[in-house]
Amino acid sequence: MVHPDVKKVGRIPDGGRCRVHGRDSDQHKAADRAKTAGAKAGYVYLHSIVDGFSRLAYTEPLADEKGETAATFLARAKAWLAAHGITHIHRVITDNGA
Repeated sequence: MVHPDVKKVGRIPDGGRCRVHGRDSDQHKAADRAKTAGAKAGYVYLHSIVDGFSRLAYTEPLADEKGETAATFLARAKAWLAAHGITHIHRVITDNGA
């Protein structure tokens, strides 16, 4: 039995934000330059799966939380779990709907 879940987290630019170093710091200016150069803002979705018996966990940061993305993640997670000795998944339990 495995438990998959998706967590939406905000992206933090390299060097942090202005609250950490101040608006006039070199780190803040570097983060602003990276944003204008095309660094991604927004969110990243952490897809995780935990085996119910061994509590072995696997996580991947992915671009979205769509059904197709979750299905391909589940296939990769199943292969990863099999490589670690968990070869039979009896049930998938989730709280995120179908």
